[in-house]
Amino acid sequence: MATQLKTDTNRSPFISIIFLIFFSQTYLDAAFENVGISARPMGMGGSYTALATGANAITWNPSGLVGLNRPELGLNYFEIHDLVNYSFISLAIPIQPNHGIGFGLLSSSDLEELYQELILNIAIAQKIWETFQIGLNCEFLSSSASIDEIRVGSGRGIALDIGVLYTMQEDQVAIGFNLPNLISHVNYNRQKLKNAEATSYHETLNHELGIGIAFKLGLLSKKMSRGTLAIDYANGAPLIGLEYLIQNVNVQFGYRFTHGISRGPTMGFGYQFNNFRIDYAYVNGKYGSSTSVFSVTINDLRF
Repeated sequence: MATQLKTDTNRSPFISIIFLIFFSQTYLDAAFENVGISARPMGMGGSYTALATGANAITWNPSGLVGLNRPELGLNYFEIHDLVNYSFISLAIPIQPNHGIGFGLLSSSDLEELYQELILNIAIAQKIWETFQIGLNCEFLSSSASIDEIRVGSGRGIALDIGVLYTMQEDQVAIGFNLPNLISHVNYNRQKLKNAEATSYHETLNHELGIGIAFKLGLLSKKMSRGTLAIDYANGAPLIGLEYLIQNVNVQFGYRFTHGISRGPTMGFGYQFNNFRIDYAYVNGKYGSSTSVFSVTINDLRF
């Protein structure tokens, strides 16, 4: 997650300097960072690798695109510590019972719109066996940085994610595995400024790893049959989440045992009304930081 910066009202000079330094480096670790999209997964602390389905699966685990009966549309929005905003629209479409395809468009920018990123996702998934499915997500990456109205840098690239999902105990237990940025290549160009030479360079995005297990609590007791527990190990940090269904309402709780600012508890809830679902998540962090995530899902589009 991005770090919260305490600044005064006029932040443009400070951010401009940051972006100049940002585009003068060969390796840009913060570029196209995977911040976690959608309220329902974030309400569970991000422990969603083994639970990802439908429109959420595109970024959380593309193998979860298998199994839909109708096309599903997802709309997501959140701001990170009042500094960077993210908007994500996704569409998952079933293709026969054992195949699925998904499309997503993610845009992000700082509040002054000095730095912007755009990611186009195209994902496919297939069930190999009755209990095993695999998915691929191809990302087309674009970024631009500017100072006021002067464009000072841009980036273009591609990345490939791969995910698998294995179920057992009549789908009561699921094991997920996701590798974002398994293959990636991004070309950057810093525009020529006064007293500076134009440069171009490339980078490979940070490799990430997500392993998760989820199981229905009904396996332990019939009284808890509406509950689901999920545990993930993502990029060296454990994540844990719990979801419970109360009629048409889902309640989520989670905790992220990370070492950065994103460490801390999360919670959320969702309401399902016919084919329309709305979700909200409150994501807490260290140093008093917090983020609210909003999602809307239409899970029975009729084409």
